Amino acid sequence: MPLLSITVHQDIWPACQEDLTEALPAIRQMLCEKLAVGQEFASLTITPVFGLPDQIKVNGDLRVLGKESRGPEVLQDVAEALQTLLSKAASSHASVRITTMNPATYMAKR
Repeated sequence: MPLLSITVHQDIWPACQEDLTEALPAIRQMLCEKLAVGQEFASLTITPVFGLPDQIKVNGDLRVLGKESRGPEVLQDVAEALQTLLSKAASSHASVRITTMNPATYMAKR
C-alpha cells in the first residue's frame, strides 16, 4: 500500500509536467515490486505547489505500511530508486521521505 505524494514547485511545473506524468507508471511498478504489493493498492499523486525559491523543487513523500520484510535496507533502496526516477523525470534534484505506518493503527476505507 504505497501512498506517494509528489509536490513540484510551480516554477518548474510547466517544464516537467508531461515527463513526470509519463513516469508515474514506471514509478508505481518500481514501488510495488520493491515493496511486494499489488498495483491496485498503490496511490500516486502529483501536486504543483508554491514554496520558497531556495527549497528543493521536487519532493516525494511516501507512506507505507510497516512489515518485517520492509526493513531499513529495503526502504533505503526504495528511497534511492524513487529519488533517481523523480530527479530524472523532473530534470531537477528530488528529495524523498518515507514514513512507515503501523498496520495495527492504520485504517482505510476503499
